[in-house]
Amino acid sequence: MKTKLKTLTEKAKGELLAMRRYPEAGGFVVSLVVFVAVLMMPSPRSEASAEILADLDCVVEPSEVVNVGSAVPGLLADAFFERGDAVAAGDILGRLESNVERATLDIAREAANGLATLELRKANAEFGERTLVRNDELMRQRVISRQTRDQVATEAKIAGFQVRQEVESQRLARLEVRRAEASLERRMVRSPITGRVVQRFKSAGEYVDGDAIYEVARLDPLAVDVIVPVEYLGFVREGAEAAVRLDLPARIGEQISAKVDRVDPVADAASGTFGVRLLMPNPSGEIPAGVRCQVNVELN
Repeated sequence: MKTKLKTLTEKAKGELLAMRRYPEAGGFVVSLVVFVAVLMMPSPRSEASAEILADLDCVVEPSEVVNVGSAVPGLLADAFFERGDAVAAGDILGRLESNVERATLDIAREAANGLATLELRKANAEFGERTLVRNDELMRQRVISRQTRDQVATEAKIAGFQVRQEVESQRLARLEVRRAEASLERRMVRSPITGRVVQRFKSAGEYVDGDAIYEVARLDPLAVDVIVPVEYLGFVREGAEAAVRLDLPARIGEQISAKVDRVDPVADAASGTFGVRLLMPNPSGEIPAGVRCQVNVELN
């Protein structure tokens, strides 16, 4: 660029000398020189700052893929879903054999709901209070000794403590119910996301120990992964609008709206590119994942 400007300057000097010789053409020559100089000056904005970055190759993928397993080892008793089935977050995909855990939960519930012992303790405490009142009257009449009255008072106090002890036992029994429920829940295989079953790895009757049982993919929204030349780094921003075109015969010419969700802060020096991820809404589930596409991205 410096060489071009130097050459242009030398040409301008020559034109000025010619203007002195032929003054009648001076105005036209000066205008022409200025016009050419403006054309050859570098643009104040980089070429990478175009408004739209068009026709980038991309791939449509699930926004999340989860390999779902069991929290504890055991024998898989049931697998309720098959490949391609729709699942919601929290759905039970399968369960491990849990007869012992169910029996433990039943015992804990019976212990928590049993009130006979507590009622017995309360009745004994009330009787001790009435006995103490009567013995206080007999002591004032000097019918019984102080030692007998102290013994009755102690028994009444112990009966009251026994009521409190039984109340605490009932509280612990309710906590045991919660623990038994949690132990049983750990043997349920639930989907953590809403999406589709991609694959089932295990069948009923197989032993599971840290293995994935299902693969579930989130398809709303979909992720669109794009590789962008490094010269556009800094011009693609999160939240920017984009238009995606799928490489499918049934959707030729259709443009689907998406937004930039993530921009890799570090470029790949070997390829001179950086990654960009878009999110594309897919509430109906009609847009498939795992297909190629082209995308136009709005630049900052």
